Amino acid sequence: MMRSRAIHLPFRILGFPVVLDPSFLLVLPLFAYLIGSQIPAYVTQLASLGVDVDPAPLQRGVSPYLLGLVAAIGLFASVLVHEVGHAVVARRYGVKVKEIRLWFLGGVAQFEEMPRQRGAEAVVAIVGPITSIAVGALAWGAMQRVEGGAALVLLSYLAVTNIGLALFNLLPALPLDGGRVLRSLLSLAMPHLRATAVAVSVSGALAILLGVYGFVTTQLFLVILAFFIYNAGRAEGQAAIVERAVGNRTVADLMTPDPLTVEPEMRLDQFLQLLHFRRHTGYPVVDASGRLLGYARLADAQSAIAQAEETGTAAEPETVATIVRDGETIAPHESAMTALRRVAAGDLGRLLVVDDAGHLVGVLSKTDLLALIQEAGGKQATPDDTGRNV
Repeated sequence: MMRSRAIHLPFRILGFPVVLDPSFLLVLPLFAYLIGSQIPAYVTQLASLGVDVDPAPLQRGVSPYLLGLVAAIGLFASVLVHEVGHAVVARRYGVKVKEIRLWFLGGVAQFEEMPRQRGAEAVVAIVGPITSIAVGALAWGAMQRVEGGAALVLLSYLAVTNIGLALFNLLPALPLDGGRVLRSLLSLAMPHLRATAVAVSVSGALAILLGVYGFVTTQLFLVILAFFIYNAGRAEGQAAIVERAVGNRTVADLMTPDPLTVEPEMRLDQFLQLLHFRRHTGYPVVDASGRLLGYARLADAQSAIAQAEETGTAAEPETVATIVRDGETIAPHESAMTALRRVAAGDLGRLLVVDDAGHLVGVLSKTDLLALIQEAGGKQATPDDTGRNV
């Protein structure tokens, strides 16, 4: 899923932070409209099951859309409970849960990593569908105590959708729960990388079938799901290759030691001269003792000089200290896999390695990690626009 600005809810559920992706705010009213417009057809389906509901009050004015909104909120609340189930079990295995995020395709519990114990991934995965079935059963049981009206329609909708959510997630396709169960069980009999490759192949086949079915039946949402499953499955396979390449190495094993640095007193015009010698986009800034102060970008220096010329303040040259930004730091004993995740999530494309006293001891960039993957997996790694490390 693409990173985007998210809304952090002002509460936690069982200690887990809950985040709303902007796409959630767009899809919620759409779901409310779609559910509300289908109320008459849904009441007819209930009647075929022997559940009698007077549809007239539910179709007056904005009533169907208000009911649709409540049902849509109930649907995403059910997804949230599903993800909390995953998170609780993952935490029991010692896995850190970063957040639970709701977005337009449902929800996802984001872990630092999947548990490594044999069969643990299957346990964490299967609890989601089990939780959804439990929620569906509770809604079905509550239906028996309601005589009719909007409450009966809402409860029946939640019962059906939770059971459907469980069954859909049991499809053996990564990154769905069923795909994770499949990979975990395969890993009991074969290496994890091979198990992932098999699971990815199954995921691709199912995604193609789902996409074709959605196209033939003109169900756009199924086509979108198919694309998501196909691409996410391939990403799982690539992640397994990367994880194998990284292995048990640490940041200290991969970093470039004693990188080129600049001092905060350096004039910006002198700082810009570094463009002629190296292809770096910026440099770590340290004080006289080698303690890291931050990171300075050449682009910021160019902007500062241009602004000074426009405002007529260029007579007094500015220094690097005026453009220093916080650098993304990491300790040398951290795992290379942790570094890889942080580089992917960060903006600099590199991590500044500091010791316990805050002194800069090295830099770890995307180039270092790509070189490691090339070495272990035989893939062609291409340098980024910054060249080697700084």
